[in-house]
Amino acid sequence: MNQKRFYILALLIILGSLSLQAQKTSHNKDINKIANRVQELWQVPAMAVTVVKDGETVFARGMGRLTTEKDAPAADEYTLFVNASTSKAFTAALLGIVIDQGYVKWTDRVIDHLPDFQLYDPWVTENYLVRDIMTHKTGFLPQALDVIPALGYGRDDLYNMFRLVKPATSFRTTYSYCNALYTVAARIVEKYTGLTWEEALEQYIFQPLEMDHSTTGKDHYFNAANFAYGYRLNKTEEGLKVTPRQDREDSYAWLQAVSPAAFVMSNAHDMGQWMKMWLGKGSYQGRQILTGETVENLFSPQTICSWDNERVVLYAQGWRIEQGVQGKLINHTGLAGGYTAWVVLVPELNLGVSVLMNQGSTTSPQTAIIRQVIDLFRGVESDWITKTYEEYMRPPAARKPEVKEEFVQPLDNKVYTGIYFKELFGETKVYEKNGSLYLKINDIDAPLKHISGNSYRFNARDEVFDITFDVQEQPDWAVSYTIDFGDDLGPFVRVFK
Repeated sequence: MNQKRFYILALLIILGSLSLQAQKTSHNKDINKIANRVQELWQVPAMAVTVVKDGETVFARGMGRLTTEKDAPAADEYTLFVNASTSKAFTAALLGIVIDQGYVKWTDRVIDHLPDFQLYDPWVTENYLVRDIMTHKTGFLPQALDVIPALGYGRDDLYNMFRLVKPATSFRTTYSYCNALYTVAARIVEKYTGLTWEEALEQYIFQPLEMDHSTTGKDHYFNAANFAYGYRLNKTEEGLKVTPRQDREDSYAWLQAVSPAAFVMSNAHDMGQWMKMWLGKGSYQGRQILTGETVENLFSPQTICSWDNERVVLYAQGWRIEQGVQGKLINHTGLAGGYTAWVVLVPELNLGVSVLMNQGSTTSPQTAIIRQVIDLFRGVESDWITKTYEEYMRPPAARKPEVKEEFVQPLDNKVYTGIYFKELFGETKVYEKNGSLYLKINDIDAPLKHISGNSYRFNARDEVFDITFDVQEQPDWAVSYTIDFGDDLGPFVRVFK
């Protein structure tokens, strides 16, 4: 090569590098502008925004402050947020790892690995496969067992209570989202790694991916220093209002009980590492965390979630697959305990975008940011921010007036007082104090507020439950009661007066 051609080639390389750097700088400014606009519109206290393109983290920033106090520390790229349901992909990855290690196959029956696993229907129990665990078509009603942690029952209790849940639809026919079932995947992981779910995440995910500032909520929810405080976002007549969550302990009870579905805690920097691995088909920095075949299985649609004129959404294994106006988006949302999240992979663009926020009411701001960023890299003119904000602020449709049933006076308190028992829930007590009825169930001791007839209501942590007594006429006394859990779990039967 002569000297002239060498200089020309070198100049072209330099100009190309400068062009790419200029494009990156321009995109960073645009992403920052998009994020700032959304944060201002929705009054988001803090958020972590991450963009990965072509194997490189091009944007990773914490924005806002850890609380709404004026002198609160600023959020940075290592500020922790609760990932909520985007945690499901972490549990899916762990299950994929033990599959890659040869301990488990997708087509294995769950009872071959967890002999104590039991569902309401014996046939379904016998035929329930590993690939059925995370796809939300077991036959339950939506959010099955989600309210149980409010009564003080934990992860092991949820695992055992699946046998009580009477199915609402046939097995493998209907999409019905269930957080609690991810405890089953976690049990399989724990069996073959010899580690807790939290320890397995640290060893098999956080360490090899250099997610050095990510953790789980079990040990760090209350003591992490660089942690964004959770808030609620409400629409009022005066506009949007942000209020701090005062129920952190209640949120912790639920998050810890369903932690394999909801309790990863991460940040802007580390989410970049996480998305690089997925976009790299399971590979990170030359190390294969998951085989390409397992990644493909985890991304393979299993269940139809929804569809409209713009997109069809399907559920895979810990991920949703959207096919629509922006192409194929491998994604998952999250909303829990004062936090929201959306993580999106766009394979066609080799692009990943993650947004974590500490407002636990809506994923609309994440939607606005991520869809706008995707179109930025697609080179498509759009205004998802205005569109999404207007949709969010639109007044809800008028509700039909409730038909009030005729009020019926309660019977004497002694009709209801006594000891009641239910399998797995244990003994419960209905007793009288200062002329009012109380319910003692697990670690809850709550007054019963009369609704009508033999129906009452009580509060437990951040949930409200209706309880109805079954009273026989001769003599007048309750033989059992049921609590409206959303699921049909059967009655609590009276064993002593």
